[in-house]
Amino acid sequence: MSNTYWLNGKYIQKEEAYVSPLTHTLHYGLGAFEGVRSYASHDESSVSIFRLQEHTERLFESAKIINVDINHSMEEVMDAQLGVIEKSGLKDAYIRPLIYLNDERLGLDIDDMNSHLMISCWDWPSYFGAEALEAGIDVMVSSFTRQFPNSLMTKGKISGGYVNGVMAHDQAKRNGYQEAILLDTNGFVAEGSGQNIFLIKKGKLITPELTCCLNGITRRSVIKIAKDLDLDVLERQITRDELYTADELFFCGTAVEITPIKSVDKINVGSGHRGDITSKIQQTYLDAVRGKSDKYSDWLSKVK
Repeated sequence: MSNTYWLNGKYIQKEEAYVSPLTHTLHYGLGAFEGVRSYASHDESSVSIFRLQEHTERLFESAKIINVDINHSMEEVMDAQLGVIEKSGLKDAYIRPLIYLNDERLGLDIDDMNSHLMISCWDWPSYFGAEALEAGIDVMVSSFTRQFPNSLMTKGKISGGYVNGVMAHDQAKRNGYQEAILLDTNGFVAEGSGQNIFLIKKGKLITPELTCCLNGITRRSVIKIAKDLDLDVLERQITRDELYTADELFFCGTAVEITPIKSVDKINVGSGHRGDITSKIQQTYLDAVRGKSDKYSDWLSKVK
């Protein structure tokens, strides 16, 4: 079965999706996107999208930040994401809404250019592989610095902004690691190449404040879960050496879900294995996305 996409208000087949070589966003990176996931329920009886409204709200916020209109209502865009999963027959899938400028007119002037919205989807069960959710991954502190808020807006998922993360991730892979951690311009921990990060020390959950980090929806979910587990949550500056001395570390994000970090710069984190608190948060999260927890049922939007 071919995946069904949605383009400017119409459902199309994947093979019909066409982008001109003169697409403005392809050349300059001015676009915005979201990363959204759908999951089969724990009993396989249904499929739901995780935190659909929050993701869609952030897409509209990102478009506003880059001054590009979305010519559809919030409700229409949410329905379209549900629709592409239903029509594609996918279960554990990734959904990518993308707002872009497709006029065949190059140059930096975007005045009166037409915006387009495409929603694509594909089967994507696990980002680092299922084994990484238990074993954890090896990461390095990147030589690349996370963008400062006034160099490129950091509260939107802006297409061109992810060059920073791609280069950091590629550097890490070429150096034998699975992922990178980026510091901010002041030398404090910011985030991964495309993930938020949490540190656990003496039973407290610590995460960088949102100075230059994306306000991740999975990040918000983790904070809610942690508080429900009666854990103290601190949002503050984190130094590089705190990564080395942490009891536990993990990345979180739509794609990576809750992925433990077993080492940083070849220094083991804690015992070098997934810790107990990470395990509890991870299991609660995975139960929530698969509809196994009534407490978080309002996070799920059921596909028809």
